Parts: sequence; structure tokens; C-alpha cells
Amino acid sequence: MFYGLRERSPRSIASTCLSGVAALVFLSLCPAVRAADTCESTFKSSGSLFSGKVFEAHSIAPGVTAQGAVAQMKAIAPGEDFEVGQDTLTGSTATLALINKAQANARGFPVEFSADDNGQLVLKASLPAGMGASEKDMRASMCGILARVKSGGSQPSVAAAGISGAPALQSGSGALPNPLSPEDSTRLCEANFTDETDVVGGTRSVFGTWTLTSSGEDARQALARLKAFLAKTPDARMVREEYRGKKGAMDIALTSAAYVRSTIMDVPDVRPFPVRVEFDGDMGAASLVLRTFSKQQGSRDVLRTAACAMVAAAVAGAAPSSPSRTGSASRFRNPFKQAEDPAMAKRTDDLKRRNDGIEALFVRAIHAGKAFVAVPSLFVSKKYQAMGVDKLREEQLVNYWIDLTATTEWRRTDDPADVLRTGSMSSMIEQGLHGFAYRYPGGSGNSEYGLFIVDPGTYDLKGTSAEFRRSPMPDMSGKAASAKSPLGTASFVSTQDTEYYKTQVWQSATYQNGSYTGTYCALMDATTGGCAGFDVGTRSYSKQVTAGGYQTVLRDKQVSGLLVTTQLLHPFASFRVGKGDVVYVDGFVVDGASVVIDHDACRQSDGDMATCALKSFNLLRIPATAEHVAEWQRSGLLAPSLADLLRAAKPARLTLGAGVSALPQKPGTFESGWATRYALKGR
Repeated sequence: MFYGLRERSPRSIASTCLSGVAALVFLSLCPAVRAADTCESTFKSSGSLFSGKVFEAHSIAPGVTAQGAVAQMKAIAPGEDFEVGQDTLTGSTATLALINKAQANARGFPVEFSADDNGQLVLKASLPAGMGASEKDMRASMCGILARVKSGGSQPSVAAAGISGAPALQSGSGALPNPLSPEDSTRLCEANFTDETDVVGGTRSVFGTWTLTSSGEDARQALARLKAFLAKTPDARMVREEYRGKKGAMDIALTSAAYVRSTIMDVPDVRPFPVRVEFDGDMGAASLVLRTFSKQQGSRDVLRTAACAMVAAAVAGAAPSSPSRTGSASRFRNPFKQAEDPAMAKRTDDLKRRNDGIEALFVRAIHAGKAFVAVPSLFVSKKYQAMGVDKLREEQLVNYWIDLTATTEWRRTDDPADVLRTGSMSSMIEQGLHGFAYRYPGGSGNSEYGLFIVDPGTYDLKGTSAEFRRSPMPDMSGKAASAKSPLGTASFVSTQDTEYYKTQVWQSATYQNGSYTGTYCALMDATTGGCAGFDVGTRSYSKQVTAGGYQTVLRDKQVSGLLVTTQLLHPFASFRVGKGDVVYVDGFVVDGASVVIDHDACRQSDGDMATCALKSFNLLRIPATAEHVAEWQRSGLLAPSLADLLRAAKPARLTLGAGVSALPQKPGTFESGWATRYALKGR
């Protein structure tokens, strides 16, 4: 039974759409994200504690039949401790009688579920007189149950559908497999929201998420909804948009200081920070990546709400939960059922949603005719595993940062804007839908594999990027600025990095002041020498709490750095992948010795940017082997259906570019016995 729960008026529902200063910006836009009549907005309550309260929730599951909805509810109800009763079908409407079982401390009560062939769902709970319940909790609980009725009829589980069964769906058109309701789409976005803040450099925070839609559509339609949403948001603006077929991307700037909070060291950095939203209509998938600047510390809950509100606008999802309600239970809270720990229940639910979501993504990828590529890269954590954070910062930060940020770019020949980026920072959280969906260590611990979903075609290795800490602009001259390199160019962009260090500072002793009350003799007896009268007095004191001395503190400083990117005139290597193929291909890694420029063939556009001709260029080649892929497939770290996918993996034929050849290995180096350095020579 619900005791001591405060009733809330319908007017207060809107105030829980989002919380926090930044979230208030999106508050007025919640109706734009929701369908016109959502479960929460149409929830009804009637009756009284004396006559019996009645609660009624309505929802819509597009494409579900009346009988299909009842069949799903029959599977849902036992898990909520409901007794399943009689179901009836009258015309296009089906009803299912449920009973909340009576227990020793409370009576049972009837719950009725009904649905029609238009996907209209109704859940009605009739409490007996004297049994009270909070309208807020009943709304969340009953709408949570209705949200579990999936669109499109009684859907098989994602795992049951399986990757192996997906090829039969390869029509490339029509409804997508494993459709999600608007509510489930947003919940998947919230469950996937991840913070990829670097713990060693301490200056780089990336937040990302992705979700699936209920059906496929053109990217222009999806991003048009997002554009309309942003037009009503005072502190968010669109920077640019781009489209390629059913794919689209939009760059956004969030300009409100309310999204970031101050650190213990300084005031917040309130510069606008970038957001990128991508949409793939063939898969019905959307991603969002948000990057904060150095020392910007975002409130994770507020950022998640803002991110999923934007994603929901694009995919026509439901409004995200507010930060204050993130941990609230979405299930019908049965008064006779032992309560779960809300935090643990949410973690369990999020994990299941992520696992089901990634399987559904792969099912849709096969349906859309995509291909799958497993690529090895440097296992950065393994290389530096013997070092703690302090030692890395003091001794190896420059090398570590190059390895962490090193990225290799493969461009699709018939669409150079379609880029496959491989490297440690190439996950879907950091790169969006182009990033890898799974990562697995292999090759004696020095390499790790990423599994990417790509469009079929030929991919050419045409560029790299990496960040160099504590690096000034290279020495340059324009003696041969007009000379063209047969290899390509290297571009340099100045950066400012925040670095942290420990130092000793003198701190004086600290004292705590206090007082105490006591009695004392105020009048002496002259005859006996005893006390003839007492009084009460208060005395003050000061005691030392901490001793003075030198204390270790953490400080920060700004250090110059460089973002170094290369563009090759001709492919360093190429491979081809066909529709539905599952392949593994050798990876290539850029490091501090890869790029050598012609210092006399440079152009500097301003003090912060320069471009120079390449004098030589080399990369480390990491072999992808069948043994590593088989080990991954057997590891148990993949869902069974995805393990079946890897079982069919074949090696891709890798073609080295003209002038690319292997260099002799150097014994005693990190790459010796693991990777081979290949150099590109001019034609």
C-alpha cells in the first residue's frame, strides 16, 4: 500500500520534465519532443480515499493489434505479481482482466487492460475504499507498464531474432526490424549516455550516446525536427548541417553557462561547446557526441537530459526523464511486493537496454545492407599499465597522449566524406555512428580490436591525426613554399592544454575556538573557609586542530600543444568490403616518429595554423589474425548472436599503396614482434 505519499496536481507534471538551471531551458520544449497525447499528459485519477481511488493511463503503440497487445500484457503481468484473468475480444477491442493479489496486510483490487487495433492502450486500476496511493507514483508506474508493450505486435526478443536470422530481412526498405516505442527510444538514449573523461590528462571530457527509432526515414526529416526544437531553445544554436542520401549530421553549439559547473580551483569555463548529432535513416539510428573544453566540468545528469532531449527531437522520441527523477522506478510499484533498491534496479535495467540495443543495432545493420569490419589498434592501457596516474603525468604524458589520440582515417573511394576512423578514441561514444560498437583486447595484450559498422565499398587510408602535448610550432621557412610534396601535407594547429602537478605549500596551523560553562565559588564563609555561594560562568578556549607545515597540493598550468593532421595524395593502403560482409583487416597506427616535414616548404596562415609538405611518412602495421578474432568470438564478452556474426568473419584483402614498403624491425622497441613499421616513399 502507498502510505504517506503526497498528491501532485497535473500542473506540477511539467515542472518535473527537467530539473536544474540548464534543464529549465528545455522545459518549455518537452511537448515538442513528446507525441501530442502521451501517457503522462493524459493520465487520469478519480474517486476518493473513502469511495475508492481509480487511476487510468493511456498510451499508443503504433502498429500493434488488439490481440497482440493483450498477448504481450499476459507475458508482462506475472512479473508484476498480477493474476491473469479472462480476456475478451469485442470487434476491434480486446480486454484483459488482471487482479492484484491480496496479501496479509492489504486487500486485492482489479486492474483492467484494454487495447484496440489502432494501437490505443488503456490500463485502469480500481483501488478499494481506504487504500491510498500517490498519483505521481501511480502515473510513473502504470505508464511504465504500458511502455513495455512494443509497437508492431508481440515482438520476439532481440536475442531471439539474432544476427544469424537477419539476412532474411534484407529487403532494404519498409519497416525496420526490432522497432522501439518513443519511450523505449529515449530510455535507450539515457542508458547509453556515457562520460569518456580522460583520467590522466585531466583536460578532455567527451559525453556521448546513441539510440534507435521506431522506423526508418530520411535524415532531412529527422534533423528538421531537431532544427525546429533548437529554434525554440535560447542557449542552443545550429552551426551547420550536411546530408548524404539517408544520412545526415548537424553541428550544434550549447552556449549556456548553466551546463557547466566550477571546479574547486577556478570559475567555470563558459565558452560554447560543440555537439554533433548524426542520423542514419537506413538503420533508424541516431547518435550524439558532446565535447567540453579544457576544465569545463559538466553536470552529468543535466547534460544527459539535454542530450537525450535533442536526440528525442530528431527521432520523435518521448521526453527524457528529469535529473531528479532518473533513479525513480518505472514499474508498477505493487504494495505487496518486496521493494527493490532503485539504484540497483536502474543499473540492471540500463544494462539490459544497452545489451538489447546493441543487438538490435546489428540486426538493423544487416537489414540495411551494411558491412562489419574488425580492426586492431594499440592497446594504450596495456602499454602504460605499470605506471600510476602521477608517474604518467610526470614522465610519459607526451607519449601517452600521442598514443591515446592517434587516429587513422580510411575514406570510402566513392564518397570521401564517409570516413572510418580507427584508434583508441574511436568508439561510438566519441565518434558517433562511425565509431566501433565493440572493443576487445587481442594479440598478446599489445593490441585491441574494434568492430565497426560501415557502408560497403573500397576504403583508402588517406590521413591521420594525433595531439602532441608540450609542443611548439615547428621551425618553418617559406623558401620552397610553392614546392609540392609527392606524399602529401601535414597541418599544425596550436592548442592550449591544462596540466596538473603536485607541489608543496606552507599551511599555518589551524585552531578551533570553543567555550564551556562551569560553576565556581562566588562567596566565601570567613568563619569556616568554605564556600557560601556558587555562580555559573562561561570560559573560552582555543585548541590546535592541525599542525603547521608543508602540505602537498594539486595545481594546474596551461601548456602549449599541437594538433597534427596529415593528408596523403595517394592511399597508404586499401581494402574492400561488400554488402553483408564480416571481415577483419590489418590496422595502422601513427606515433611520434611517423611524420617528418620539409621545414622549407611551409605556409603559415596565422600564428595558430600552418601547413607543411611531407618529407617522409610511416605507420606501424598491426596484423589482424584469425586466431585473435576466434578468441574474441569465444570470449563470452559478446552476445551470442554477435558471436555468431564473428564466426563468419573472413580476412579482407589489404592492398598497400605504391611506394609503401616495410622497414627493418628494431629489437628492444615496444613494437618489436608485434607491429611492423611501413614507410611511404615519394614517386
